[in-house]
Amino acid sequence: MMAQIRKIPLFICILVFVFACDRPEDRAEHTSRTDAPISTDAPINMVEISASGMRFEGTTTISSGWTTIRLNNRDNMLHFAMLVRLPDGVTINMYSDDLGAKFQQGYNLMLEGRNEEVATIFGSIPDWVTKLSYHGGPGFISGNRSAEATQYLEPGNYVLECYIKSNDIFHSYSPVPGELAMMFPLKVTETPGRMAEPEANATLIINKEGIQLSEGALKEGNNSIRVKFDTQIRYPSFVGQDVHIARIDKGSDIQAALNWMDWQTPTGLLVPSPVTFVGGINDVMPAGSTAYFAVDLSPGNYVFISETPDADKKGLLTKFEIR
Repeated sequence: MMAQIRKIPLFICILVFVFACDRPEDRAEHTSRTDAPISTDAPINMVEISASGMRFEGTTTISSGWTTIRLNNRDNMLHFAMLVRLPDGVTINMYSDDLGAKFQQGYNLMLEGRNEEVATIFGSIPDWVTKLSYHGGPGFISGNRSAEATQYLEPGNYVLECYIKSNDIFHSYSPVPGELAMMFPLKVTETPGRMAEPEANATLIINKEGIQLSEGALKEGNNSIRVKFDTQIRYPSFVGQDVHIARIDKGSDIQAALNWMDWQTPTGLLVPSPVTFVGGINDVMPAGSTAYFAVDLSPGNYVFISETPDADKKGLLTKFEIR
């Protein structure tokens, strides 16, 4: 079955065409604003949502500017909340029905090896999909934990989405048109928030060489990690560069974690995950952008890992230890 899914060149060509790599319009309008004053007593512009029973609930409207999204995972299974900005005229129901449902349909055909039909399905995805933009959001977080991500948001209509799989079904897929599964609307208003850019005790750089810790140090307890996206490479599997932290406990299999990060395989992104995830930043943030995530680290072994096939071969797997 896995070999069948790997042999889908036409499908890959369609994805590369539809989701072009590192387009100029993907580049960030707002990067890290080092000229802005940083105040420790500045207000927090926070979206708080919970994941439970294959649904998101929480804040639906927030001011623009620096924004923290807090995901409280009330389920026993892993979730995340990828943040997607919708083009003008596109609604969350259109995103669910015309993209999410077709992605599930195409994936079902992939599992059956019906590759010509896969090409037909993905070829019918609406043209507006090329105008979607991606802005981070809380990364992979295992059950009954919380994750926070902070990014600069322009006014507009956004979707928070989780596409982890259960029984070969993406959590974002709704079989009923007009109804939403793990997709959640977020309106960012014209009113500017007063939140300052966060401080960080460690900085990661993501570029064509992979993930590197460039400044500061990670520590036991609470960490604020700055992530600078020098590049944004979109791979044929549609995903791009991002970073998540996984705890590698005794008996954990790093190779199993690497394999699990490839959604194209039958076991990819399928719950339960082979390792414990504690947070990160989702793909595919524009080249030149900066985001932050908070994570509480207890002593042990960890990896920075990206949701990309063969992440280790792309420099997107980095081990570290908290003593």
